[in-house]
Amino acid sequence: MTATPGAAEAPPTPGTPGTPAPLPMPTTAPAATPGRPFARRVASVFGAKTIVFGVGLITTIVVNRLLGPNGKGAYVAVTALPGMLGAIGLFGLPNAMNYFAARGASVRRLLLLSDVSAVVISGAAIVLLWFALPVLETSILSAVAENVGAAAGDTLLRLILLAVPAIVIAGFVGPILYGRHEVRIYTTIMVGQALVTMFILVLLVGVLRLGVPGAVLGTVTISTLGALATLLAVMHVSRRHPDGAPVSTRSLFGYGLRAYPASITGFFNYRADTFIIQALMLRSDGPLGLYSMAVTMAELIFYIPDAVTTIFLPTVAGSTAEEADAKLGRVSRLTMLATVSAAVALIPTAWVGIHLVLPKYVDCMPAFLVLLPGVVSLSLSKVLTSYVAGRGRPGPISVAAAITLALNLAANVVLIPQFGIVGASAASLLSYTAMALMMLFVACRLSGRSPFYLIVPGRAEFAAVRTVALQVVARVRGKVGV
Repeated sequence: MTATPGAAEAPPTPGTPGTPAPLPMPTTAPAATPGRPFARRVASVFGAKTIVFGVGLITTIVVNRLLGPNGKGAYVAVTALPGMLGAIGLFGLPNAMNYFAARGASVRRLLLLSDVSAVVISGAAIVLLWFALPVLETSILSAVAENVGAAAGDTLLRLILLAVPAIVIAGFVGPILYGRHEVRIYTTIMVGQALVTMFILVLLVGVLRLGVPGAVLGTVTISTLGALATLLAVMHVSRRHPDGAPVSTRSLFGYGLRAYPASITGFFNYRADTFIIQALMLRSDGPLGLYSMAVTMAELIFYIPDAVTTIFLPTVAGSTAEEADAKLGRVSRLTMLATVSAAVALIPTAWVGIHLVLPKYVDCMPAFLVLLPGVVSLSLSKVLTSYVAGRGRPGPISVAAAITLALNLAANVVLIPQFGIVGASAASLLSYTAMALMMLFVACRLSGRSPFYLIVPGRAEFAAVRTVALQVVARVRGKVGV
């Protein structure tokens, strides 16, 4: 699946010899923590993501109709390159930035460490990838040359490397914003970037008819503008909140490296299928374009857990263990109820939309239907990993993600040659469900709650979903001026 992770080991207990103790709570809570209630912050993020979805839907329809499945497949292959680099080269630091920002660390210090790390990492990564491209172009990125030719494909893959510094810096400083609960700034950047994306891609692909090269150039431009906006926003926050607990480079990298295995295996859990499709299928750009459409539709329900976990992880990190445990059950049950409801409603909506608007992509529907329950499982694991990471325990997440990746790779290699993109969806379904079960085990051990307590919603959750939905509608109307 493209997208943005035996039983798992039990979490270490405080003071156990040989295991890292939980990081100390800050002497003062983050300045933004006592602000708006959790549900209102989630509603704000989800409302913004709803607007982003609406704008992105228009962009997707225009770009996909103009590129077609083959062109879409080539575009997905090109843009997967900086994402792969981000997963491999960020060393778990985005998780660490979010965690320490939520626990009251100095924003100025985090910003300094982000800038220095971004320069070193992005520079080294570009050099390595520049020389590795000839090998990648004939294997896991072969869909590019199949659509635009070998020479043009090589040029596009080198062009997308210009987006690497922007992606790295945004990956470091963005988590500081929602770690500090700067929800308004975060959502404003999201909506603004979606509008700019629509304008640039429609201009380059729709008006100027530049095809796949135009889409790639647009991606580089959008990434650069988004990173600049995020960097300026964090600089503003650092001036507004100059105080904060100091954080050492050792502590930052210590947490990041414990989260790093989960970050890298999580990325390949999401992206392995796209690389294997290109490596194993004779003509991969068309199937890859269809599969990316199936993923795009299935991931529409991912807006719900994504909005929740954007706020939940820093909330847990800034809470005591008892407070975090008390919040976990309600948040996970609400998220499951909302996600399952959205998945059921999405099936007829996607069927009608594909047949009426994008008929060239009709063949993606079987893959979409197989993948959808897997995204529901992924949504549960996303909430649970946010809780475990917020408690300062990234180790069990890394173990579970590594097991899931091994299962994902094996299933893709076996199923894709026989069943094509439906096999890729089935592999994702198996691996995402396995990840959810392992994280459920870890979260239950850590919180002392039962699996049913964390999954099965009651009357209170149905009422809460209705309340949040009304808040989202009100916020969307306010943002669009209705």
